[in-house]
Amino acid sequence: MSDTFTFIAPVMPRHRADPFAVKLVTFGVVLLVLICAFAMFVVAKERSADARHAALEDTRRAQEQANADRLAMIPDAAVALDPIATAPVSGGVAKLLDGQARDAAERALALARGALGRGDLAALGAAQLAEADPTLLFVDGASTAPSIVSFAVSGGVWAAAVMGPSGACYGVSIDTHGVVRYDRSRPCTGQAALAAARTTW
Repeated sequence: MSDTFTFIAPVMPRHRADPFAVKLVTFGVVLLVLICAFAMFVVAKERSADARHAALEDTRRAQEQANADRLAMIPDAAVALDPIATAPVSGGVAKLLDGQARDAAERALALARGALGRGDLAALGAAQLAEADPTLLFVDGASTAPSIVSFAVSGGVWAAAVMGPSGACYGVSIDTHGVVRYDRSRPCTGQAALAAARTTW
């Protein structure tokens, strides 16, 4: 028997990380980061929308006050201060006062034409309109000022209506064939403008 003893240290097995567990943890971290980023994006969008809406409201009030001041300086146009006045405003005065309202209606129509070209006329809602033209306030109720555009969509027809300072309402509609119709009826809503049948205002 040999006098030399050989000491063999036990070899400890190495623990290897489970590839599936590593992938699972990595996926969880990536998913958490994406969720956090999306939440921050949504919050930022909501704050931006709130700020834009508040700015539009301030603009609308300022425009209404400016219109009232301007109307007070125009002879025989006091009736324009009352949007439901029964006395008609002369054509010349209405044309002078309502330029902004007609322009807003035409701009809304241009947005609808663009949506029709992309094939998504029916999907043209308040969010898309506000993003495309943040200087106007798009609502599904009645328009009460030149900066407020009432809109509606039904049966392949998209329509908008804008109230002018003279009390006249400027409605316009467009169908899926690109046919445009105009309207001056009340109430001043996009819903009413869906029935527009005139070729001009």
